[in-house]
Amino acid sequence: MPSRARELLRRLRRRRSGDWAGPDGAREAARAALPVERDDAFEVVVLADEFPADDPVVRSLTAAGHRVFRAALGSGDPFEPLDRLRRENRLEATILLGRGERRLDGVAERLGWVGLRLDDGGPSAETMRAAFPLASIVIVTHDNLDLNRLCLESLVARTEWPRYEVIVLDNGSTDGTPEMLARFAAAHPRVRVCAWRENRGFPAAVNAGIAEAAGDPVILLNNDTVLTRGWLTGLRRHLAADPALGLVGPVTNAIANEARVDAGYADVRGLPAWAAAWSRAHDGETFDISMLAFFCVAIRRRTLDEVGPLDERFGLGLFEDGDYNRRVRAAGWRVRCARDVFVHHWQNASFRRLGKDAYFALYEENRRKFEEKWGAALSPSP
Repeated sequence: MPSRARELLRRLRRRRSGDWAGPDGAREAARAALPVERDDAFEVVVLADEFPADDPVVRSLTAAGHRVFRAALGSGDPFEPLDRLRRENRLEATILLGRGERRLDGVAERLGWVGLRLDDGGPSAETMRAAFPLASIVIVTHDNLDLNRLCLESLVARTEWPRYEVIVLDNGSTDGTPEMLARFAAAHPRVRVCAWRENRGFPAAVNAGIAEAAGDPVILLNNDTVLTRGWLTGLRRHLAADPALGLVGPVTNAIANEARVDAGYADVRGLPAWAAAWSRAHDGETFDISMLAFFCVAIRRRTLDEVGPLDERFGLGLFEDGDYNRRVRAAGWRVRCARDVFVHHWQNASFRRLGKDAYFALYEENRRKFEEKWGAALSPSP
């Protein structure tokens, strides 16, 4: 076991059973962070030689709340000027509009954007939304009502990628979470909920969600996360840029490996501004990582098809993500962390509710299963 993981375990075991995972101020902080201000409009880039500044399409898109940029491309490769426009203005989910014969889909895909050529008139909201590929987000919940609500509220308020579905699997919650989820899904048609009467474990719930997912990529998202604008678009951009990439995840404030960075915000209300500045400063950066923890991970559909579902031998959870990382690499795919995507993570929100003794019993049991499966190899960090 890596020395950092051993030291973490020693610190946790020394704590009193009532405070074994450290002070838990997450629920109070989650309540204070609501409501979440909306920031979910995608952006539009039009070709300057095809759309005058006073073009009715430009005016209507601006009036609908989209930031609209006119790009003068010239006769050279359009990628460089468009990528410069993206970086300078921190463009996330973006549709590239044209009217002429110029092909837009190739350069748009390289940028992580969507290309659309108009024939007559202006684009409808549905036409533009349908041009974006579908992404699927799978979330597993088990109690932690306030964290569940904040996770979902931040997702719908700050995910500017306009075409996604959310599949929520509830693992036997008894704190009002199933009722909250039902109300939330009724208000947000792209959210679907399946509520189980008992806790069947994290891997089984994730697999049930994946089985219902139709998009590419499929993103596994913990319920103890808080999202900011650009999170999904950034992960998709890295998958589009590297065809050999099978798994990609963000950096975060709380995790026991190389994905942890020092966060510069005092509470989650300061998260959006700080995360935007962080992402701009680290635009395009990724790095190899020993294991992507599954608090947030984007999985390419082809990777899922080749590697298969999570291994349900890990029961309630722990080590299923390390196992999946190994399986992905064994199938020939790369695993990397995106330094320019930041997701807030409360960490251990569900497992801390097990209690100290039960948590470490589960940890040791699943470590044994992991090592039996992979031999004497080092186990992933807890």
